[in-house]
Amino acid sequence: MKEEPEGHLTAALRSIAEEVHVAQAWHQECRSLGQERVITVFGSARTRPGDPSYELARRLGAAVAQRGWAAVTGGGPGIMQAVRDGSGELLSRAVRIEIAGEVPDTVLDPSRSITVGTFALRKLLLTHDIDALFVFPGGVGTLDELYEVLVHQDTERHRRFPVILVQPEGLKLWDAWLGFMNEHLVETGLVSPSIMTQVAIADSVEDALALADKGIGADSASLIP
Repeated sequence: MKEEPEGHLTAALRSIAEEVHVAQAWHQECRSLGQERVITVFGSARTRPGDPSYELARRLGAAVAQRGWAAVTGGGPGIMQAVRDGSGELLSRAVRIEIAGEVPDTVLDPSRSITVGTFALRKLLLTHDIDALFVFPGGVGTLDELYEVLVHQDTERHRRFPVILVQPEGLKLWDAWLGFMNEHLVETGLVSPSIMTQVAIADSVEDALALADKGIGADSASLIP
């Protein structure tokens, strides 16, 4: 009997199974490197140096490094590179996946960077056991990552940590998104209001860190005044 080619589902499951032990060992090694806290940053891979979002991400990376916090990103260019520019190699972490055209300017050493085969495993490593999440403007990939975190928090797959939507002053992307969420999902009863209690917008590094400080270690506290 002719053997059928391996399907996409089987290939993805096989990839995850083969990488589990490597990912677990990498995660444990990263957590042993001496950082005070661990935060993750999402954002567009297309944002270029000089863009207000890029420069804001660079400043955030530098600020969290001054606190001794490790900054984890998806390891690509754009916002991810900006955060590494600011945080430096010692306090940068990356969970990469090979994407055509998305090549970072710098690659971290293996104790601080891992490349995985599936988005599912990548998102798990990016959001597991972190103290805060900072989300910069991005496309469908960034929104996918954000929504997955909200779903996992709402269904108690993640403990609640602050989710801070960061945008340069004058940009209203997250204001528009928050308005959509409240008007079309929360007020219509399609999602629980509790899903948004750890979500807030910041347009400066100082405000972003203040929100993180308010939410870290206070699972029941809301970031919304």
